[in-house]
Amino acid sequence: MAGGLSIGGLSSGLDTTSIVKQLMAVEAASQTQLKSRVTATEKQVSALQSINSRLSSVATMAAKVLPTTFAGTTVAGSAWTATTTTSSSTGVSATATSSADARPGSTTFTVQQVAAAHSLVTDPVAQDATVVPGPPYEVAIEFPSAGADAVRLMVGGNGTIRDVAAAINGDASLGMRATVLQTAPGEYRLQVSSTTTGAASEFELTNLSSGTTVTRTAQDAVIDIGGGILATSASGSFDDLLPGASLKVLPGSEQQTVTVTVARDGASASTATKNLVDSVNVALSELRSQSAATPGTSSGSTGTAGPLAGDAVVRSITQNLLGAVSASGVSPAEAGIELSRDGSLTFDQSRFDALMASDPAKAQAIVTGLAERLQGVAKAASDPTTGSVTTSITGRRSTVADLNDQIARWDTRLDLRRTTLERQFASLETALSGLQSQSGYLASQIAGLPSWG
Repeated sequence: MAGGLSIGGLSSGLDTTSIVKQLMAVEAASQTQLKSRVTATEKQVSALQSINSRLSSVATMAAKVLPTTFAGTTVAGSAWTATTTTSSSTGVSATATSSADARPGSTTFTVQQVAAAHSLVTDPVAQDATVVPGPPYEVAIEFPSAGADAVRLMVGGNGTIRDVAAAINGDASLGMRATVLQTAPGEYRLQVSSTTTGAASEFELTNLSSGTTVTRTAQDAVIDIGGGILATSASGSFDDLLPGASLKVLPGSEQQTVTVTVARDGASASTATKNLVDSVNVALSELRSQSAATPGTSSGSTGTAGPLAGDAVVRSITQNLLGAVSASGVSPAEAGIELSRDGSLTFDQSRFDALMASDPAKAQAIVTGLAERLQGVAKAASDPTTGSVTTSITGRRSTVADLNDQIARWDTRLDLRRTTLERQFASLETALSGLQSQSGYLASQIAGLPSWG
């Protein structure tokens, strides 16, 4: 609001600045009420956003135990398909995967050989010796196992082993790495290795004046799964041998007999169920906190109320969440989930684990049924377009925008009113000043009259 003139009370003796301020406070009462409504509504929006976040978490936790559909096939939620994988040897790493085809089981095999990358070194030469005939200097790289055409590689400089190394390292498409090694004073060799393992990584360097020696032969990893049946892998990884497990044959495991076992991860289902229960409790707590109302007492203390006290949407969501747990004819108590007297959920993990051990299908059916109902309630409230909480937020934001427009109009109205009052009081002071001047003049004239005695 714009500031007015400082008019004082020079003639009247009145504190006109204070009077205008008090009059403006009365005039601004309606605007003050509007501002209070904006503050209260913004608190409601913030509370609804917090509730929305908690309900979204319920939907997310429910999804972890619910079935999913991929490429037209419905599979159980990840909590029920999770597995653990173990290997009987440190020479073979075993990692559980998220494969929907994972089933408990095991396999035993013998490692015949591990995957290796091809590597060779040249005969010793002087550092600056030319090892490539030329110019022009050109090296041929052949891949006999892959059956690919030879690569003709142009070498710069003077065709030394350092020049050859630079040419090889400068072409990433070769999949090779070259290093110059000093093996004795004044004696240098070029070491070239494939960056990938497998029999197809074999290569030969030709058109060199120095000979080469293979230091490591390219080969695939080979395992014998029994009866002379072999499985091979260029990388040393076997991801499809046993559903639910990714195996890696490591150097040093040759001739070892290894057993890899895939088992159900019961802890995964238990953790997912507990997380679902916890998310519901957090949502219920937030709903109660934002809508709580405490009445005043006879001693005169005032009551308190949350920003959403008495809100019908909040009350409906709370009832729907509790109703999803205590649905008619459905009791999740057998899976360790119960509704306590204070309106929160409890989870008995030992009871859940016992049911998982005796009847995992029943445990899954109970939890997924509960999760489906809870997810339905959560999505109906928090859907970004049609959710009841979402529409409540949208409506209140619209209200705030309208109130702010009214406040802005009041700013203009109050500025005009202040200007009017200041002008009126300024006119009053001017008039009083004139009257005081006339009074002084008359008094002086009267005082100058002769005295008659």
